[in-house]
Amino acid sequence: MTYRKNSLTRRGFVAGSIGAASYIASPFIRKASAAPVSIRYATGGGIGPNEMETLIYLDWMQKNVLQGYGKDYTVDMTFTRGTPEAGTLLAADQADIATLSFAVFATSVLRNTVPNGMTIVSDNYQDGKPGYAQNTFFVLKDSPIKNTQNLKGKIIGVNAFGSAVDLAMRVKLKNEGIDPRSDVQVVEIAFANQASALREKRIDCGVLVLPFMNAETVKGDLRVLFTGGDAFGGPYSVIFQVTTNDFLKQHPEAVKAYLADYVRGLHWFYDPANRKKAIEIASAFTKSPVDVLDSYFMTERDYFRDPNGCVSLAAIQTPVDAMLRVGFIDKPVNIADHLHVSYLPYPCAT
Repeated sequence: MTYRKNSLTRRGFVAGSIGAASYIASPFIRKASAAPVSIRYATGGGIGPNEMETLIYLDWMQKNVLQGYGKDYTVDMTFTRGTPEAGTLLAADQADIATLSFAVFATSVLRNTVPNGMTIVSDNYQDGKPGYAQNTFFVLKDSPIKNTQNLKGKIIGVNAFGSAVDLAMRVKLKNEGIDPRSDVQVVEIAFANQASALREKRIDCGVLVLPFMNAETVKGDLRVLFTGGDAFGGPYSVIFQVTTNDFLKQHPEAVKAYLADYVRGLHWFYDPANRKKAIEIASAFTKSPVDVLDSYFMTERDYFRDPNGCVSLAAIQTPVDAMLRVGFIDKPVNIADHLHVSYLPYPCAT
C-alpha cells in the first residue's frame, strides 16, 4: 500500500510491517487482468481499529493474507483529518474509494458534489449497538457538567465539522432544545488530542473513539456524558466505504477484488487463532499498548462490525432521517438509491 499526502489536507500516519499469519479462503474468484488497478483511497480521519482498512491493507497483510492485492488492484491510501476531507477528495477526483460518514454522504448527495454520484459498497463499523463500544462524549470526572443542559455556554471538541461524531452531538443537543450554533462553541481537535484538551481545560466536553477511548478512560478521570447511540436512539452506521460511480463503472472487478480482500482481512483479524499476531500488528501501527488493545480489540468492547462488510438500509437511513428532522439537511435522501452491497464476496441479508 502506498501512503500519500495531498495539498488539500494536513495528514500524518504511522505505519509498520510485522510478521506471521494464516491463509484465508474465499468464494471470490479473481479474474486475470493485464495490470492491477490503482485505487486511490481516502480514509475518514481514523486509524485501526476505528477504520479497519488502515490495518487490512498493510504491507504484511498484502503478502500473507490478501489474495487480490498486487494482482487485481493496489491501494494508494491518503490519511485525512475526517470524513469531510475524504468527501472533498472524492469531489475533486483525487480519490476513487473513501470512508465517509452518513453526514458527509447525505450532504454530498444533496449538493451533487461528486460528478455522476457515489455508491455505498461496504460498511465499516456501527455505533449504538447494545453490548458493544460506542463513540462517547466525555467531561472531566469532577466537572460541574452533569447533563447536556449544562453544556450551554461551554466548549465542545469534535474531530471535524460535519463528521459523524459532530452530527451526533448536534442531533443530541437539538433533540434537547439546545442550539449547537449559538448555545455552545464547537472546536475542531484531532481524536488523539481530545483527552489532553479536556484535562488541560481547553474544552469542557470532548469525544473519544477507539483506539483512544480505552487508553484514556482507564486513567479514571473522565466521565461519560452521552453516546452516539443516545443521539440516534439505537444502532447506526457511523462510517462506510463508498466508491465514485465513475470508478465503479470503469473497474467493477477491481472493486470486487478490493472488497473480497477487505472481508478476507476482517475474517483473519477476527479469527482467534490469529489474535496474538493481530494485536501485534494493530499495536505496531497505532502505537497503542498491547495490553490496552488486548482488553477490547475484536471483542464486544470493540465496535460492532459485520464480518462480511454488510450494512442494512436502516443503519444508514436512520441517522440521515434524523439530520432532516432537526434541520441539518433540507431535503430527504433515499439511501436505497445509493446502497449496493452486491459487490461484497458474500450475500447480505435484505
